[in-house]
Amino acid sequence: MSDLIQNVHKTEEYFLWALSKEIWEDRGVMAFAPAIRSPNLNFALQTGDFEGDLKGIIQDVEMFYERLHLPWGWIINPIRDQSDLKIIFERHGYALISNNPVFVRSLEDSFSENVLKNFDVREVTEGKISEWILPLKEAFESTETDALLYLETHLRALKKKANFRHFVLYIEGEPVSAATLSYSKYGARLDDLGTKPAWHRQGLGKAVTVYAMKFAKQLGYPWICLEASDQGTFLYEGLGFKALYRNEIYGKKKGDK
Repeated sequence: MSDLIQNVHKTEEYFLWALSKEIWEDRGVMAFAPAIRSPNLNFALQTGDFEGDLKGIIQDVEMFYERLHLPWGWIINPIRDQSDLKIIFERHGYALISNNPVFVRSLEDSFSENVLKNFDVREVTEGKISEWILPLKEAFESTETDALLYLETHLRALKKKANFRHFVLYIEGEPVSAATLSYSKYGARLDDLGTKPAWHRQGLGKAVTVYAMKFAKQLGYPWICLEASDQGTFLYEGLGFKALYRNEIYGKKKGDK
């Protein structure tokens, strides 16, 4: 089980690496900066054994993000003892800001693809990736600027030759739902699943998820993982996903700098 948790955790590291414009790495820690002012994209995490004083490491990570003027969070490594790290965070004004469940779904077990008969889901390449961002902009209530910046991070990932596939569900030619599949030696991962609010509760998210599952299975992956909000668990559990662990993220308390 610990090997599976580690590989699922590594899929997130791969996703962040692909999106990042700048990366800081030292003393068993990596800090990723896609250069977007969102605490949901700029993350540091432990990748190896800590080397040196924990407080000093955290201060260096703080300096990295301060130089870039970016908010950030620290993803807790789910298979390492992080108790000392959490104590230091809490002493220096940090708190648990996110604790979402991480799910995994075996692709070796059968699943129905019938939902795909009702919808037009396609992979879009770089030339049409601008259509992929449209549902996400509305789904996550992003500004035009933030949506364009996030689009740039994915174009950057493609230039890095990262293994990213972008999926869009169309209704009468309109892109209304989208998601991203990333895959590496660690496993397959689904991110960015979003549907325009006007099309909620019509099975679109389910269709895009099943399309990604089918795609990952065809690539030979034995499982696919994703992180969801507690509100989104119903969709994924209905598709056979099982909760594996909770992704704890520490960040500055509101009002603190």
